[in-house]
Amino acid sequence: MNNPHISAISGIALLVALAGCQSVGPDYTAPNFDLVGAYTPEIPVIAANQSKQDRWWESTTDPVLNGLINEGVENNIDLQIAISRIRAAAATARGVAGANGPQVGASVNGSASRSTSSRANGDQVTDMGYGAGIDLSWTADIWGGQSREEEVAEADYLQQVYLREDVYRTMIADIIRNYIELRGAQRRLALLRDSLDLQRQTSNIVQVRLQTGLGSELDLSRARAEVADLEATVPILQTTIDRSINAISILVGAQPGTHRDLLLDASPLPEFQSSPPIGIPADLLRRRPDVRAAELALISATSQIGVETATLYPELTLDGSLALGVTGYGTGPIVRTAMAAIGALIDATLYDGGERRANITVAEEEAEQAFLTYRQTLLSAIEEVESAIYGYVGAVAQRDSLIASVQYHRDAFEQSRVRYVQGLSDFLDVLDSQRSLTTSLQSLADSETDLELETINLYSAAGLSVEDVERYANEAGVALVNG
Repeated sequence: MNNPHISAISGIALLVALAGCQSVGPDYTAPNFDLVGAYTPEIPVIAANQSKQDRWWESTTDPVLNGLINEGVENNIDLQIAISRIRAAAATARGVAGANGPQVGASVNGSASRSTSSRANGDQVTDMGYGAGIDLSWTADIWGGQSREEEVAEADYLQQVYLREDVYRTMIADIIRNYIELRGAQRRLALLRDSLDLQRQTSNIVQVRLQTGLGSELDLSRARAEVADLEATVPILQTTIDRSINAISILVGAQPGTHRDLLLDASPLPEFQSSPPIGIPADLLRRRPDVRAAELALISATSQIGVETATLYPELTLDGSLALGVTGYGTGPIVRTAMAAIGALIDATLYDGGERRANITVAEEEAEQAFLTYRQTLLSAIEEVESAIYGYVGAVAQRDSLIASVQYHRDAFEQSRVRYVQGLSDFLDVLDSQRSLTTSLQSLADSETDLELETINLYSAAGLSVEDVERYANEAGVALVNG
């Protein structure tokens, strides 16, 4: 004859033994993207040396720029926000693990009572006591739903870690871009002032010729108008300089204007002595933290399908309690009691109108969206590299052509001015050649700035290995919280 209690306990034990042995829902498998083994454009040779530990920004000899980058690593607000998100995600992961473990509660109680007899002698009885108990509850992870929840939390946490790395990548590139734009604007302003000096000299020559009867009022008006046109450009460039200085201060976590004294004096464009680790398109799966973060979002969404699928099955919860009590302190006899209990509850939803099935469908569609986002992020990263290569090659060709153009315009201006002084040509020739020289000098300055910017775009697009970011942050004295 079977003992029903033994059978029930055996059934519960079997269900508990199955806990953790199954995990419903799909297991994550990394997508296999069919990537072409090379970029469409040929990778240019930017520098002979490979950047040390892939920290390409350290190959510049500009001490001001290096100081700004170090300050940004320490104080950048976006980076601080990213680190805070890591802490929050780590706490969430700990909370999920704690919620899925045993839950223990405790209670303490006390009582006191006094009774008076209605008899003539009026006897009084005082009774005091206390009790304490411990409650234990644990839900078995029979179908792996809790394991899937922890997978989701861990993937979400790691995603925030990689998103922080991407903040590093973009922050450093943004600081350098704004610094290059600042130095480029300062260079154009210096060239503009040189052109102003030259134009004023031309205006003085016209005025002298007018006084000697060799010139005309029309030529003098044209010369003065050219001076006024150049002077009108000075405030525009100065505004660009001021805005760049403020943008740099914000990027390094400081109040606008903080670095004005440091940056107001013009300096040459920074140069970088090492080339970026461009590699092949497949390398971006490893080097680009935004691509790795997108994959973790896919991992999280895939695990969430298992979380929702587990709700289709019964849930087993084991409850236990232990209570101790003592009564009778006072005038009555002392009574000690102890009670222990254990129980099991199987909870199953028989009908929910299709809600759980709908939640599974939602999770599957969100996983599909995460996959497409992952693929799109990778394709965008490849497009960034290819566009940066095209941009760099085009900027080099433009700069080289403008170098020759400036020399030709300078020769033409000198010849026209000599001929005008000798009375062999019209003043319009001088004016046109000088205007062309000014324009070509500004264009060359712009192209040199654009070449630097395209170089940074290529460096940034190539990515930044996580290990190097961690090492660099440690060297800069920044504590990165990983849980």
